[in-house]
Amino acid sequence: MPSDAPSDVSSDDFDAYVEAFQALLHRPLPLPAEYDGPLTPRHVDSSRPVIAIVSPHPDDECIVGGLPLRLRREAGYDVLNIAATLGSNVERRDERWTELTHACNVLDFATVDPHFVDRLPLHCKRRESEPDSWRRDVARLAEVFAECGPAIVMCPHAEDGSASHIGTHALTLDALAVYGKPVWFVQSEFWGTMPSPNLLVELSPADVAILLRALVCHRKEVERNPYHLRLTSWLADSVRRGGETVFGAGLEPPSYDFGAVYRVDRWNGHRLEPSDRRGAVAAHESLSTFFEI
Repeated sequence: MPSDAPSDVSSDDFDAYVEAFQALLHRPLPLPAEYDGPLTPRHVDSSRPVIAIVSPHPDDECIVGGLPLRLRREAGYDVLNIAATLGSNVERRDERWTELTHACNVLDFATVDPHFVDRLPLHCKRRESEPDSWRRDVARLAEVFAECGPAIVMCPHAEDGSASHIGTHALTLDALAVYGKPVWFVQSEFWGTMPSPNLLVELSPADVAILLRALVCHRKEVERNPYHLRLTSWLADSVRRGGETVFGAGLEPPSYDFGAVYRVDRWNGHRLEPSDRRGAVAAHESLSTFFEI
């Protein structure tokens, strides 16, 4: 039964907090005007260390782009976004490429369309049922790696909830085996949480604002589903979850407002070498030390 005892905690405070938060979820962010066409993507600068993001869809480069954004700004990396697909809607593919070039311009990421043969779905079932077409895509992605010589390759983790994300993970590992050179292998998450991330990266408000500015370039996607308005909530919750999963349950998490979790391991040119290292890197700390040999 409810207590009749007086309380110095007013429900008004909690009501106001929730209402203010709800208002933010419905506060519109400005979308860019209709694009006349795609921008010419800039080429990756292979004289710098390169992080290559194998993105299952246009917009993934924004959603999981916190780590590449910081490495570009803080450690001199160049970032190459590899558009593994342009989405399943054939009629929207040209438009999605246009949106992607504008998003990468905001992020200052180079981007490339690898033009996989026939643009077949990147699902693991095709790996088994259509091995010839899968091998062609693997060979093409390995060529892109050879062209840019990445120090870091990033893709979704193996259980990332979406068939295209899971397929992109498998394709990336197969391509690394063909490429045959050592790289840092970074796994990201979006549709499904990673069981064992080992890196929590703080993102400053300025970092998050840049990711949001780039994300709204995917105009039709955020008009269809305004997930851009929930990106800040997800990045805030990643600090809560990352603080427990990276370091262990029950420990005090870092006091970041926003963050992103990743899994960093070493690909030795032939197979994956799981790393025992775990860490949280604040906005004022160097990320580059996490990727030293």
